[in-house]
Amino acid sequence: MRKGKRGLGHVEVILSFVLFIVAVGFALYFFNPAGGDRLVESSLTYAFREISQNTSVGVETFSVVINNSEIPTSTNMIVLEFSGIEGKTRVETYDGDVLESLHEDEFIYVSSGDWNSIAFVFVMFGEEFEETDGLSGTHDANYYEVGSSNLKEVISEKRFLVLNQTYYKDYLTLKGEEQFNLPDMANFGFSLVFDENDFIIAEKEIPAGLEVFSETERVEVLRDNGNIIFADLIVKVW
Repeated sequence: MRKGKRGLGHVEVILSFVLFIVAVGFALYFFNPAGGDRLVESSLTYAFREISQNTSVGVETFSVVINNSEIPTSTNMIVLEFSGIEGKTRVETYDGDVLESLHEDEFIYVSSGDWNSIAFVFVMFGEEFEETDGLSGTHDANYYEVGSSNLKEVISEKRFLVLNQTYYKDYLTLKGEEQFNLPDMANFGFSLVFDENDFIIAEKEIPAGLEVFSETERVEVLRDNGNIIFADLIVKVW
């Protein structure tokens, strides 16, 4: 009987030791600084995706050949037909000159004082373009030929500025589970840099000694003036 009791005691000691090691390992994994760093670092990819999605808009561009030999010299307005396409328009020549335009129903009204010098235009559709009111004209399919199209997502400067304002006015709500849903221990900031003198930054003060994880991506940006240019989108998490 005494031997049996002694053996049972050894088993209990071993089990207690195993449980202790498991508990210590669990605590070290979830509460040590390295574990926190891993959590913060893993939040970077998620934060970058959320910022991109919250500031992006779609832009669809069509290439249009202008049959300028068919257009009378007295004609200032041509009308292009685009059925089933939504959004406001921006029309540019091959050289980048912006023409006045208006999208109504399935027609795009485009104005130029010299159609005989224009052989090609890009017709862009997007929700944030500025149009010219009051344009009108008659459609003539002989004036143009619609070619290829391209649909892409670009960062909207307008939306980025709105997100920037929200960051400073209501950071905790933006970070919380109803929006970005980032961990409590993770903080973030973001910026859009066009050049050294032209940028938009949303970034709280970073405490000294914290490791900062960052990601930079070259993106296309639809600016307030309707131009689409490249900039660096930078997201930081700490």
